[in-house]
Amino acid sequence: MTPETRGVITLAMNKSNSGFTLVELMLTLTIAGIVLSFGVPAFTDVIRNNRLSTQTNELIATINMARSEAVRRGANVTLCTSTDQSSCTGASWQQGWIILDSNNQVLRIGSALHGTTTVTSSANTLTYTPRGFLNGGAAVSMVICNTTGKPGRQINITATGRPTNVSPQPGC
Repeated sequence: MTPETRGVITLAMNKSNSGFTLVELMLTLTIAGIVLSFGVPAFTDVIRNNRLSTQTNELIATINMARSEAVRRGANVTLCTSTDQSSCTGASWQQGWIILDSNNQVLRIGSALHGTTTVTSSANTLTYTPRGFLNGGAAVSMVICNTTGKPGRQINITATGRPTNVSPQPGC
């Protein structure tokens, strides 16, 4: 044997097999399962809260648009529940809504809320005057909940027409 080949044989003999044994693999999978069992429920709460916040913010943006359109146009603008997206139907807010100008032209359509979200409100129609106030002068409250019994969101609209988000809303 030459010195060069003797070194190659020595290196090949010193090389150990690397990899996982079945016991190491099973232990790793068990630990990963335990960690995931704690993380997944918390992640579903994050998704639920994000969905609820998004739906609440969409409704607040629609309320703000109705108010600003009334001031900009100098005429009454109505935000109401609608299932057909063309007229006020008096349905619940989670089934959709529309903004109508004083000529009953649709300015914006809000589609039905997805998932198990419910909206309870003291009014199904909000009419803004040219000064941005609610017609009738009564404050309105909307509670947005997920049917899981977790805290929800509340939108309070003052008589001056300004919506505010109260979060979280217990008692859903």
